[in-house]
Amino acid sequence: MKPSSDVREPFDVDRAVLRVKRLGYTVDTEPGTLKDLRGPLRAVHAHCTGSVDGHCVAVFFFHGNEYAGYDATGVAASTIESQDGQTVTLSYSVFLPTDPQCCHSGGEREYRARWEGRKVTFSPPLPENPNYPDK
Repeated sequence: MKPSSDVREPFDVDRAVLRVKRLGYTVDTEPGTLKDLRGPLRAVHAHCTGSVDGHCVAVFFFHGNEYAGYDATGVAASTIESQDGQTVTLSYSVFLPTDPQCCHSGGEREYRARWEGRKVTFSPPLPENPNYPDK
């Protein structure tokens, strides 16, 4: 099934939340807020279900109402800075090798996600783990 590119298509929040849940994550944003996201590209921030320290997060992408993937595995801290239906700006805390898990000292790095052809692409290219980009 081809994802829709109609920006007015309502976002099926229940379906998206269920997909994220089946992947082992809990959505961090209230359904009412998710319902208002413009499309076709939408991003949903979530944390690993059962995580006690909150250092297990992911951003899940949907194009139209179709699941389109996630950012990276093993992410400890990220934020969706903005999204407008075409571009999603993500920010990742950068941990240096000597940083404790609680506190990063490497600043923040931003990446922009866009729908290109049939997949989400990142600019600059997203490293395997954006919290530890030099590994």
